[in-house]
Amino acid sequence: MRDLSRALGYCRVSTQRQHSEGHGLERYIDKLKQYGLSEEQIHWDIESGASDKRKGYNRVLELVRSRKVDKIIVPCFDRFTRSALGWEVAREELQKFGVELIFLDGGSLDLETPEGLFTSRILAAMSAQVRDKNRYNAIQGHRYFQEKRKIYQAIFGFIKNADSVVPNKKQYRNTNKTYIEVARECVEMFIESGELSGTIRKLVNKYGLERVGKYKYEDFPRDVSAFRRWLVNPQLCGMVRYYPFDSEKQVTVESDHEGVISVAQHQQIIQILSTHPCGRRRYVTNPLVGLCKCAKCGSTMEKRSNKVNGKTYEHLKCPGAYPKPRQHKKCDVRTYFRLGDAVNAAIQALKNKAESIVDNMPAENTEEVPPEILELQQQILKLKQLKDPDFDSTIEIKEQRLESLIKTLELNLVADASRTQILRGIAMSDGFWEVVTREELTAIFHELVEEVVCSASGRSQFFAARLKI
Repeated sequence: MRDLSRALGYCRVSTQRQHSEGHGLERYIDKLKQYGLSEEQIHWDIESGASDKRKGYNRVLELVRSRKVDKIIVPCFDRFTRSALGWEVAREELQKFGVELIFLDGGSLDLETPEGLFTSRILAAMSAQVRDKNRYNAIQGHRYFQEKRKIYQAIFGFIKNADSVVPNKKQYRNTNKTYIEVARECVEMFIESGELSGTIRKLVNKYGLERVGKYKYEDFPRDVSAFRRWLVNPQLCGMVRYYPFDSEKQVTVESDHEGVISVAQHQQIIQILSTHPCGRRRYVTNPLVGLCKCAKCGSTMEKRSNKVNGKTYEHLKCPGAYPKPRQHKKCDVRTYFRLGDAVNAAIQALKNKAESIVDNMPAENTEEVPPEILELQQQILKLKQLKDPDFDSTIEIKEQRLESLIKTLELNLVADASRTQILRGIAMSDGFWEVVTREELTAIFHELVEEVVCSASGRSQFFAARLKI
């Protein structure tokens, strides 16, 4: 039996769409579990393999540096990285701490041998080439479609017609309405309420939870992110968008197809979503949105409200213990935590920190240079002293790594100074917390609070607030 006590797994997909449409992430995680890893040992990202800012990826490297890992199991090499330079940086870490990289599709890399190093660099180069080829093909495809005014695919309310789309005038399900009429109803309901989840709930209650057909355009989306993408798609108003996932290149042009709503209605949708990015009331009613975590499974807590005799009660619940339809239950903490108590715990933590800051004013915190930066500087100096051209590429990689670390340190110092200034202001303002609004609380919490961990023991509830400073 494998000893995986000092092992961890890592996998990733490039986009949120790949994750939400089941194109790999859940399958990768399941395979890592079948290999013998627990859920706590598996780290993952929904981001490009060329990025060095992946949260899960960097957490893996942190555990490597802390000498808590001997093996990293990945589905295949390109699920770990798609950057040749990124691989060189990671390879140094793995090699330095004696960590083995194991692939689920067979084999492993021995980074102590010249052959293993050569193989790893070939794999990194091939992964980068596939990434570049995919990017090139996507750009050429977008360019071709844009020149010909072609439309990629139909969305709900339309059907494909050669290289364009036409409104779907067929009967929707067993109703007396057409697909066009239901699509317009979806838009009108959202414009009236301004709420994504509320609109979906009403539509589901009216037309049913289960989608019809096997293609996306055959029914309206049932989850918030997909419904949002459908609403902002300019195909609804007779236009077409190219490079939809590249904000810098993205362009929307007029099309020859007939829309199902007016341009004015589409602009109204955009205005509502830009004013209330995640629904009309979410940030106003929950100042700790996205910050509260379940102590048992780590899931982000969700807010629930109910009215009793005209009074509103607000609670937090773990979505892992109350999964959505067709999702698996992964937690047994079914406690409804009081939102007010979580807010008070965050405020108390900030009060304590503010008092300690004001007690030590005007002294400033002096940051020491991290040992990693000093070590890299020494390594670069020694390599340059050798004056060996064979080390030029290694020096360049180390210099880039050094520059990245210095920039990160500078950004952290600026951020910490900003947060310190805010806390000092809070500490010097009498009665600040008694008059602060929920909107102001939201801004303060998201600037200063890292997370609030919710746990329960019997009927008692506990909240541990961790600050960013």
